[in-house]
Amino acid sequence: MSKFIYPFLAGILLLATLSGCNSTPKETSNHWVKLATKTANFQTDTDTVTINSLFNSAHYNHLKLTCIQGTVQIDAIKINYADGHVQQLSTLGLLTKNSSTRAMTLDRAQNKIKSIELTYNSIGNATLNLAGVTKKAKLEIWAKKTADTNN
Repeated sequence: MSKFIYPFLAGILLLATLSGCNSTPKETSNHWVKLATKTANFQTDTDTVTINSLFNSAHYNHLKLTCIQGTVQIDAIKINYADGHVQQLSTLGLLTKNSSTRAMTLDRAQNKIKSIELTYNSIGNATLNLAGVTKKAKLEIWAKKTADTNN
């Protein structure tokens, strides 16, 4: 029995370790960090991205969205800070494949981001998606580290 338990426990430990590494944000050379990738449904949808403070101690001063597939209407972006403050970013409109928003200034760069709420709608419909005419939109959420967390 024990010859099955040890490999099982080792596998669980390996999976937990790799999962933790995957949730660590990757930084580009200009200090932009990809926080998440989200897929928009063909309906108005609100997604919440929770920033994992266990793996990320950075502070951010700018945020931008990049559309890597499809077309998406951005309705609202809400930033929830660790101190309880909430910042509503202006509605950004329509993003198409390979387009990005401007770098939006965060008003609490000295505080950590707890979560980001996105409300959006992918342009198209499920029938056109199955036919290969339109695809669900995919968004990347990027944040720029503040100067005091750039190492």
